[in-house]
Amino acid sequence: MSLKLDCRQLKKEELLKLKEKIKKEALQPVLAIIQVGSVDASNIYIRNKRKAADEIGIATTLCSFPEDVCQEQLLQKIDELNIDPNVNGIFIQLPIPTHLDEAELINRIDPKKDVDGLTTMNLGNLVSGKPLLTPCTPNAVMDILEQLNCDITGKKVVIIGRSRLVGKPLFHLLLQKDATITLCHSKTENLKEYTLNADILITAAGTKKNLITADMVKEDAIIIDVSIIRDEQNKLHGDVDYETVKEKVTYVTPVPGGVGQLTVLELMKNTVQAQEIQKQYTLTKKR
Repeated sequence: MSLKLDCRQLKKEELLKLKEKIKKEALQPVLAIIQVGSVDASNIYIRNKRKAADEIGIATTLCSFPEDVCQEQLLQKIDELNIDPNVNGIFIQLPIPTHLDEAELINRIDPKKDVDGLTTMNLGNLVSGKPLLTPCTPNAVMDILEQLNCDITGKKVVIIGRSRLVGKPLFHLLLQKDATITLCHSKTENLKEYTLNADILITAAGTKKNLITADMVKEDAIIIDVSIIRDEQNKLHGDVDYETVKEKVTYVTPVPGGVGQLTVLELMKNTVQAQEIQKQYTLTKKR
């Protein structure tokens, strides 16, 4: 049996629901985006995020800096945004130039405004089982599994990639759903041995296209391809050899048109949630 899920359509439907919520509750969320330099890919991602935000009633402000900006300037801007009561979410468009300390910048963001869910405090909350704001891409993966009506309990899940952005937080989100998880990475030997046993395979390696081929997956598995790899012809691919694998499995996300579509949605959801968290925090402080 094959399952069908159109991530583009799901994004449209969920953004519409979010738009209705913002209007009904008279919310006025504001998302601040910090961009360093002007990389084409980052420009496209930011444009897509701002377009989605504008469509549903989230205001955005873009804080642009030259590629040679110093660490202190960025920290100062984050401090300003942290104390601005009109700003609900702060998002740093990654990657950033290597002369900057990415971890320090991310951790300078107020966890209540950390709509990317990457501060040490928010990741720690996730590990403890009491998440506040969680990372967007892992949230998108969990949304896909939910939309597929996939009962994760006890299922053998293999994650390829142990990044702070995807693999590690996703491990804990799945663990909270009682999955049995194996986390593979660049040092894993005999990768095929693990992928063949996976009821659900989530791949976020991003190293080369067609890393996962049909002979590496079992019949009726569910595969979620998080990676986006640009080839010499500027075409986008994932880790999975989509055309051959799709004939064998129950479901596999396409690239493009899969997880990336929902990552933007999750950023919008987190921005609205951040505003609600901040309102509750303010009420609690007044008591």
